[in-house]
Formats: sequence, structure tokens, C-alpha cells
Amino acid sequence: MPSSPPVDNFRKLEDDELSLPHFPMDLYMCKKCGHAQLLDVVSPDILYGNYIYTSSSSPDLDAHFTAYASHVAKQLKLAKGAHVLDVGSNDGLLLSKFKNLGFQVLGVDPSQYVASLAKASGIHTEVGFLNASLANKISEKYGKMDLVTANNVFSHADDLRGFALSVHALLKDTGTFVFEVSYLKDTVENLVLDYIYHEHLCYHSILPLQQFMQSCDLKLIDVERIATKGGSIRCYAIKATNPIAPSPTVEKMIAEEKKSGLYDAETYAKLEKKIDAIRSQLQEKIQQELAQGHRIAAYGASATSTVLNAMLGISDQISFIVDDNPLRQKRLSPGYFTPVLASDSLLKYQPSLTIISAWRFADAIMKKNQAYKNAGGKFLIPLPNLRVE
Repeated sequence: MPSSPPVDNFRKLEDDELSLPHFPMDLYMCKKCGHAQLLDVVSPDILYGNYIYTSSSSPDLDAHFTAYASHVAKQLKLAKGAHVLDVGSNDGLLLSKFKNLGFQVLGVDPSQYVASLAKASGIHTEVGFLNASLANKISEKYGKMDLVTANNVFSHADDLRGFALSVHALLKDTGTFVFEVSYLKDTVENLVLDYIYHEHLCYHSILPLQQFMQSCDLKLIDVERIATKGGSIRCYAIKATNPIAPSPTVEKMIAEEKKSGLYDAETYAKLEKKIDAIRSQLQEKIQQELAQGHRIAAYGASATSTVLNAMLGISDQISFIVDDNPLRQKRLSPGYFTPVLASDSLLKYQPSLTIISAWRFADAIMKKNQAYKNAGGKFLIPLPNLRVE
């Protein structure tokens, strides 16, 4: 992956530290255990100091979290009034679903901004990064937890062992740790490579997760495949002393990982060739448009969009970016300072080609912007196979 400034660093023109340095985003895999991770760690103060992402802004998360809370509560047979803690709780969207089901909820998040949003909606939130000190503080203040959740944040921790041990300290002896992370097997097979960036230090799969949990006095007992983030897993772990036996699903998924070549170097060589081919196709189309004096835009001002634009070499070839989230608009993209505008700018400036960097939402984006297509505009969807509509 190409190096980049923090990929969610969309700043306003008047902001301090408008420009930040580039940091590597190369992904490595341990030959011994199969765990994949970035080796270069960017300070959390840099990554999250200007954090503006909110869970409620993602088109698919509200329905997902509604189903999530109901399903997990049923699976674990949680009693009314059970204590639920969400790590990386953001604006409290998931916890609001558990609260509606009658559970006592508490959030933990390092961002003062999103924590304030959660508190305003009635979700009490402790501000900070989960560590042994904060875990002890929470245990003393609120007691042990029946359920600890972490959704798309278990991959963010530099000290993953410290994170897991903190969860262990927070759980009741009968408690459960449920976490969702992108699944490395899906990342590879579905080409969700734009999810590889600084905040996501770890890229999880079942074989190394099983070993890691054991080393933290925890036990991985079940895994569910889910569709979010281009393909994810929901993992259930309990204290090692809990007598509940693991589901056969765990060993079955490990066998599938090995059979698919997930831990083989050849798999990643083929993946690189595929991306190189898509990049070449895209560059050819862009040069055709530019040669005719046409303007090119991109759709999506997010961390993943920044990664994709850099990976495909288009960051310096687009005139502007459009996004539906007002918090993203009137900001500048990381590194290239491309302006982010509202989606009605497509009709106003009529770029001949708009590259949908937020490609997983391509169908919804094109449906919403049919007027632009009717006026002669074209959308290009780069992944998983490049197409123009």
C-alpha cells in the first residue's frame, strides 16, 4: 500500500496542522502464526485528535446494530438489566440498541467529540483508551460486565494483548467478549484493500485469533460471518475458566482458511497483479477524459476512499470530491487538499466522469444521483471489477 497522511484527516482550511506527514501502510504477515498487521504505528493523538467519523453517518450501521443487539442478547440469553460495555462506542449507536432492549449500558471512547454526542443522547461514556488503569476504574465504579463489545476497534489497538487482558479484567466469570472485525479472508477474496490503513493495525483471521485468545487466558468459542465492511467476523470469547466448549465452527473456519491459501505468499502475489491490472485500466480511462479537457470527480470522503484513491493513483487527478455527510463537506482531503463538496455539485459542475471511491455503496449512490447520469455524466466503479455506468 502507498504511504499516506492519516487517511481520515479531512481538515477545514482554517484548521491548525492542515498538512500532516505521510506514514507507511505496508501490511505484513507473521510466518509462524499467520497474524497480519501493519508494523508502523502512528500516534493515536495524531489519528484521533481530529476524529469526525460517527457511527450514525454510515448508511448500513443503524440496521446492522439493531439486528446485532437483538441477536447477541438472544444468543447469550442476557437477562434484563445486564451490564453491557462497548469499547470504541463512538456516538453510542450500538449501545442505544442495547439500552432499548432493557440493558444497562456504558461506553468507552477516546474521542471527546463523539463521546459528547453519545452523552447528549443519554449514553454515558468514559473518555479514554481502554487499558488496565481504565478497566480497573470502570470495574470499581460500575462493577463487572456481563457483555463487553468491541466493533471494528479490536483491530485498532497497538497493544492488542493489553486490550484483551483489560477485557478479561472487566468481564464477570460468566461474561462474554463479543467483537467484530474485518475478516482477512474476505479482505483478500473481496478485494476490500481500501480497509488497510493506519487506524487498522491488525487484520484478523481465526487461526491466529484462537492462539492469541488462549495466551490471554480467554477462549474463542464461536465465530459468525457477517457482511459489514466488505466481509467481517463476529467473534465470541469467554474466560478460559468458563466450561463452555467451543463450537465446531471455529475449527471448520480454520480448515477453510488453510485450504484457501490465506497464509500462502502466492495468494498475495496474485492479488497484487489483479490490483495492478485495475489501476492500468483506470488510468487509461482517466487519460482519455483528461485529453478531451474533461473534469473528473470522486464520490466519497472517507478513510477508505482516501486509501483507494492513493492505491489506484488518482488522488492528484480529481478536481473535487463529493460526499453526502455534511460533516465531511467544506473540508480538504488528506495530502492533496482536494475540496469536498455536497453531491449536488455533480450537476453544478458536471464532471464527465465520477469515480465512486465508496464503491461498496455504488448502487445506492448511482440511484440517488440519477439526474447527473441523465445529464450525460458517467460513474466509474473501480472494484471488485472496473465498470462504467
